[in-house]
Amino acid sequence: MYLPPDLCDYLKLMTISRASGSDDRFAARVAVLGFCTTHYYSSVLKGIGKTTGFPLLIFETPYNTVEQSLLDLNSELHKFKADFFVFVTAVQGIRNRLMAADLANRYAAAEGEASRLACMVRRAAQMPGATVLIHELVVPYERAWGNLTSTIDGSLQDAVRRANDHIRSVARDLDNVYTIDCDHIASWVGKRLWFDERLWHTTKSFCHPEALPHLAGQAMDIFRAVKGKGLKCIALDLDNTLWGGVIGDDGLEGIVLGETGDGEAYVRFQVWLKDLASRGIILAVCSKNDEDKAKEPFRKHPGMVLEELDIACFVANWTNKADNLRLVASRLNIGIDSIVFLDDSLFERNLVRQHLPEVCVPEMPEEVAEYVPYLESLNLFEALQFSKEDGSRSQFYRANLLRDRELQNFTDVNDYLASLNMSASFCRFDAAHMPRISQLVLRTNQFNLTTIRHSVSELMRFSADENYFPFYAELEDRFGDNGLVSVVIGQRVEGRMVIVSWLMSCRVISRCLEWFVLERLVEIAHGNKLTAIRGQYIPTPKNSLVANHYETLGFRLLERLGDGSATWELNVAAHVQHAYPIERKLQL
Repeated sequence: MYLPPDLCDYLKLMTISRASGSDDRFAARVAVLGFCTTHYYSSVLKGIGKTTGFPLLIFETPYNTVEQSLLDLNSELHKFKADFFVFVTAVQGIRNRLMAADLANRYAAAEGEASRLACMVRRAAQMPGATVLIHELVVPYERAWGNLTSTIDGSLQDAVRRANDHIRSVARDLDNVYTIDCDHIASWVGKRLWFDERLWHTTKSFCHPEALPHLAGQAMDIFRAVKGKGLKCIALDLDNTLWGGVIGDDGLEGIVLGETGDGEAYVRFQVWLKDLASRGIILAVCSKNDEDKAKEPFRKHPGMVLEELDIACFVANWTNKADNLRLVASRLNIGIDSIVFLDDSLFERNLVRQHLPEVCVPEMPEEVAEYVPYLESLNLFEALQFSKEDGSRSQFYRANLLRDRELQNFTDVNDYLASLNMSASFCRFDAAHMPRISQLVLRTNQFNLTTIRHSVSELMRFSADENYFPFYAELEDRFGDNGLVSVVIGQRVEGRMVIVSWLMSCRVISRCLEWFVLERLVEIAHGNKLTAIRGQYIPTPKNSLVANHYETLGFRLLERLGDGSATWELNVAAHVQHAYPIERKLQL
């Protein structure tokens, strides 16, 4: 989570959290369940929420009453109806019990502590619509055997690691449970700072307050990702950012990129970026340069790790960078608020902050060797799932740019669409495609009629229920495979099909895929003797694109409410098929 340096101080965040002015009607509801004092943590978390435009309404269980609050159905915790449950653990609270057990029984003691926590987590995970976060235990600093400790079966450190393994296994089993690697954070800020024994003994504070912004920030990253507000693109400056020197002035042989000194640090930065691209983060270039000159290192310099093919969108000209970032967002068809802008120039960073406050603009270190550790500390790209489409994301976006260039050769958009030779498949949900289906449901904001975020367990339940019609669509054309790009979920209700969710990746907007999906829904309705298809549009700040979706498809308006939401219906028997340039792929 990126916060401006002047707001990384826990005291400032606590002050911000106490300031009036938030509207709890639009806040995410967070229940903090602590086995320690959680007030400071909750205050910092709320302050980060206010600072980042993600307001939180927080409920804390009284000290050491987590089990009672979860078991009592009439407790204030149950009445709160949280969107998120955060379990704040403290290894200090179980450390003495683990150390009191002899080596032969220490693993069993750790498993017992983890099992107790797992029972509470599973109970919270059963709450309707809830997402659960667990703070993993920090590995203690005590080493009874010195450097030999890591080889001793039953050491305190090893027992705590076993407990963490148990906690992670719960997260693997439950799709709405995530863990926060607190030991990573403690190691980053320093365990000597984290384990403030005086604070623990006097106030039961599980870490030093200076570590709280790092820890609460990681929780906020997961909150935002679950709500579809994650970052997805890095827009890169080139000169003195991706390599040392100025390609236009110094020439190919004069730029710094290689195996020693700063050259090695720039290579390290590129390796880090390439690793992010392999997991689905889009890389773009936003450079003040002549395009041919800017591309020369990608094509000719032996020290380059990134290739031109790794860059989904390449913008190099002499226009100001705020306008060019708008161009990047437009070409990629992504929200401007999903972009991270990396530039060594303070002037350019401030210009973008002034004109595009939605863009994430980290304060880059002066030393290139600090780029990776600094950016890694921000945890900008929290991942909830990983699908096979993630590894091909740059290819998808590059192919889209080729399609856009091809469009310039046509005066009639219908001729252009026909020239793409598109084909699509339409299949019921299955386990193999569930990671990508869930990813689309969580991330898609623009082409999303209701913006309901279904959990994986809900999606699997729809698949197994004959009263639901959960389908995904895949699209390909002569430029390549677009992958799984659309999800639609219908439900049988009183002789009709009611659309629960209908969404589509921004990559394939304006390709007529919605008409293809509609025809499949009509076929399914006919086959199940359903007389109508009913759909609802619920407006959000980002989905105005589909406000007229149902009207365009020939649905009849049934009701429109004051908040802009509307209900539409299509008479299946009276439906007339619309021509669209997509062939249906035969299913094997």
